[in-house]
Amino acid sequence: MKKMIHLNGFSLFCPGPNTRLSWVYPEDKIRYQWYEMGYWDEIAKTLERGKFDAWFFADNLGGYNDEVGIRYGQHFPILDPTILIPRLAAITEKLGFIVTVSTTFNNPYVLARKLQTLDHVTEGRIGWNIITSVNQREASQAGTILPPHNERYEQAEEYVQLVKQLWNSWDEDALVMDHENLMLADPSKVHHIDFEGQWYSSTGPLCVQRGPQGHPVLVQAGSSPEGVAFAGRHAEVIFAPGAPSHILKGMVDKWRSAISDSGRDPDKVSILSPIGGVISNSREEAHTKRAEIIERIPYELGLRNISNMAGFDLNDYPPETKVADILDKITGMRGPFEVAAKQDETLKDVAARQQN
Repeated sequence: MKKMIHLNGFSLFCPGPNTRLSWVYPEDKIRYQWYEMGYWDEIAKTLERGKFDAWFFADNLGGYNDEVGIRYGQHFPILDPTILIPRLAAITEKLGFIVTVSTTFNNPYVLARKLQTLDHVTEGRIGWNIITSVNQREASQAGTILPPHNERYEQAEEYVQLVKQLWNSWDEDALVMDHENLMLADPSKVHHIDFEGQWYSSTGPLCVQRGPQGHPVLVQAGSSPEGVAFAGRHAEVIFAPGAPSHILKGMVDKWRSAISDSGRDPDKVSILSPIGGVISNSREEAHTKRAEIIERIPYELGLRNISNMAGFDLNDYPPETKVADILDKITGMRGPFEVAAKQDETLKDVAARQQN
């Protein structure tokens, strides 16, 4: 049987949902502002009409709330996509929704309940993009401290184990709705889990019955060694970073090996790679439009984005700094920087690419 390609939209619930400064547009062509729900309705209907599998919502807890982020609307303001998704599910029939929620800032029981509820509300069309978060600014806004990279993944492992046990605390046939015997659910098929870990604990059971999918689809985007191993154990879908095909192939091989090492079938895990396309009436017109988009984005805005990806402020380094020279300092999303280092790129090169 031929493999089918999977198409997923990508955005954040913010003024520039995919392209920086996309809120800057000729006034006479704007049908909806980004904060008007018609804007998001139209995107959802377009993706469904285009036969997309799902709409992937990236997210972070507080946005980029420094002077640069606030001025240019870079992930700021940023709204909660879990609140938007039920509206979009109500106006579509087949489009799935993948929502990003961090294991670092959310209680696992509350998260398990919310996502299983969304599985019911969307009629089995929800997925969870599991992240551990990389930005200390987020942690400060949440009133906590961001744990070291390795510890975040150790916590995430325990977190996901607990969430899975909560989802599985209901047997598939636990909800009986027996009118004659006045039994809504069979108590023998709803289980206390008595989970006690290093960071998290719960007696269970979850207060939400199994969803149409059993549980939401698990998505993961980590490309560090810890992230690859984590994806190998849990991911049903992997979101790969943008990279040249020869580098991406090596990353895919690592993920597939990790999946096999975990006793799972790599062919049953979809790996998605981002493509930042520009659509126009001709190739020449598309290239012109792309150049205009990139030209519009100030260096300080692109640098702010990659600083957040790196996990520390890159303003102290000259634009011509080689990424390879600072690679050992990066504590956040290492994958994109490892690719840039292999291609001998500078901070200026990487920042210029950050139109999304």
